[in-house]
Amino acid sequence: MFKQIKPRTKLSNNIKKFIIAAGLISTVSSLNAKQLIEPLMVTIPAGSFKMGDKQQQAAQPIHDVSVNQFSLGKYEVTVAEFRQFIEATNYPAPTECRHELDGWFKLWTKGDWETNQLTKSEFQPVVCIDWNAATAYTQWLASETGRDYRLPTEAEWEYAARAGTTTDYHFGDDKNTTEICDYANTADLYGENILQREGNTTYFNWSSGMNNCSDNAAYASIVGMYKPNQFGLFDMISNVQEMLADCYVRGYEGAPTDGSARIEKDCESRSIRSGSWHWNNSPSAQRNSIGESFTGGVDGFRIALSGVAPKLSKSTKQFEQTLNQARQTEQKRRDLQPAFPDAITGLTLKQTDSTVTLNWQKSEQEDVKYYRVYRNALAGKMFKLLAANLTTTTFTDSTAGQHQYDYTVVAVRDHMQSHYAAPITIEARWLDGSAKIEAEWSHEFSGTQISWSSDNERGGHTLTGRDGISKDASITYRIEVAESGDYQLNYRIANNRAGKGFELYINDVKQSSNSLAATGGYHTWKTESTGRMSLKKGKNILKIVSLDDNWKMNWIHLKPIKKSN
Repeated sequence: MFKQIKPRTKLSNNIKKFIIAAGLISTVSSLNAKQLIEPLMVTIPAGSFKMGDKQQQAAQPIHDVSVNQFSLGKYEVTVAEFRQFIEATNYPAPTECRHELDGWFKLWTKGDWETNQLTKSEFQPVVCIDWNAATAYTQWLASETGRDYRLPTEAEWEYAARAGTTTDYHFGDDKNTTEICDYANTADLYGENILQREGNTTYFNWSSGMNNCSDNAAYASIVGMYKPNQFGLFDMISNVQEMLADCYVRGYEGAPTDGSARIEKDCESRSIRSGSWHWNNSPSAQRNSIGESFTGGVDGFRIALSGVAPKLSKSTKQFEQTLNQARQTEQKRRDLQPAFPDAITGLTLKQTDSTVTLNWQKSEQEDVKYYRVYRNALAGKMFKLLAANLTTTTFTDSTAGQHQYDYTVVAVRDHMQSHYAAPITIEARWLDGSAKIEAEWSHEFSGTQISWSSDNERGGHTLTGRDGISKDASITYRIEVAESGDYQLNYRIANNRAGKGFELYINDVKQSSNSLAATGGYHTWKTESTGRMSLKKGKNILKIVSLDDNWKMNWIHLKPIKKSN
């Protein structure tokens, strides 16, 4: 499962040079295996708690768990600490990672624990490793020190994160998400600014949303920058997600009640806890999973140890001093961060057949001189920048679409933007029947959901669901055609098996039933066609009624059938 690490008696020259540069020792020759930097630990007292969450099915049933005294890393394991392991063992750490932003995270590209795009400091948590590498680190450290270092169990982690509380977080529930930035590095207003600037994407309207505060960190933060919980643990709510010892099993039926790890014969994935700067914060009981070989820019770990936390060695104390200095420098930078401008008010919209004009109230703050306009692809979805460096309080969009979507505006000061103005939605037009129509442009639908498209021919979004478009789903389009006559409907689908397909209605009159052949999977797309149907000139209502599940649809297109002579 993972490579057994053979300990060395000495560290390599590179790690010696780093530790000397950091001021932890004075000479190369004075460093040996006894001077390793061990994780700073906190002793967690024995106790019992109710593990689970009534809001998440995967965290049920709620059950009583008793935990023995153990120690847990005060911080997430840092790049500097992990560097010791790599330099001492030449462990073959992963060389590809999901760490580059291009609209959102790219798939795996070259980059590792040291060279990824998101790591800028030796004191950030180490990322772009996998579960196997994290486990190998704990084994190496245990061999070098003679202490039983390991990954925490899921029960230990939740017990420590709750710190005797029963609220969503150790400081309360924070339903308005205004306090979370004091305790965690999460999806926030500061991160939103950087994300829009560097990745042209957003937390706003995303699945986990954006908090109503600023934590002054765009990506992973130097550890320990936020307030600790009652046990003295830092970043338990969010910074990076933390890999654990347990095999992940959905639900707690049969789970241990003594705080030990759940280990299954066939372990397909491992438990992971905490939120991250990217995935937002998660309540203490929130569960997630990760594959053992998955490497991402938001995934790290902290370390555990049975019993009482060991005394700090000289090198560990020196590491702590250097970490504190790095935190102080970072805090000075954060203290200089100016306040964000106030959000724009009074946003209104006027639309014609080809344009949309926005107007808003001028900011009352004299140092706000610029505005930005954002637009999303679909109402309620994520915003992308449409116009910047605007100095007036009006903007006309001559690229307005036919379907329903939103606009919003922000004020800009010192290159930092305000929170978004309350979004305003255009009225959907009748769709042009001569063009391809995106499946998600439906006037109304039920039994299906909008998700990202994997179709290389045409990206954007698709209609799908947990098991694809569901049986009895209804999808309605308002379409306008220039000429009456007979048409054929082309449609782009993907599925993992043949099915009954759907019925097609035009103006409430059934036109055809259309079975679906298997395309080869949810990411294998094919274009199919219905038979002949009649449309009147002008406005028509096209409705698709699903007869089966397990299929996805990317677009539809009406093709006129030429009359034979």
